[in-house]
Amino acid sequence: MQNFVSKFLTITVILGLLVLSNTNAQSCTEVLKLCAPADNLYNKQSMARTFKMNPSQKLKIIHVFYGGTAYHIDICKPESLGNFHLTVVDVETGAIFWDNAADDFESQINISFGSTKRIIIEVEAVNPENFNKQQNCLGLIIKYHREEQVAKTKELELPESPESPGSPIF
Repeated sequence: MQNFVSKFLTITVILGLLVLSNTNAQSCTEVLKLCAPADNLYNKQSMARTFKMNPSQKLKIIHVFYGGTAYHIDICKPESLGNFHLTVVDVETGAIFWDNAADDFESQINISFGSTKRIIIEVEAVNPENFNKQQNCLGLIIKYHREEQVAKTKELELPESPESPGSPIF
């Protein structure tokens, strides 16, 4: 009987620990709220993902960027994690299109391409010691707008010519 009780208590403790560890592995969706708002032009979202990241981990995300489309990329994170190194690399050639180390580790960029490209977005912590040897949540949002829409909007917003009121200037 005593053996049964000790087995029951051991199993209960193990199950309790599993439930608690599952609770600690909470969803990281809240981290997306930490992103700064993008310009209103970027009204469509092509990706919003969250990741549980280790201090020494390097994320590599492959994404298709379409030609004639402007993109806004944003890293969402708690301020306590510090800076992240973000590079945008062409899958085919390995050419680096953008490296935020040259921009003081800026966490937001606006980028566009003349033709459709498969791109690798690489993200890694600059200050891994800020993680306190724990996993932390990180978010990545990519928003976009078609560049033709911007051209049409600018065309409509042009001031009237003083010589001929009512006609747009080209």
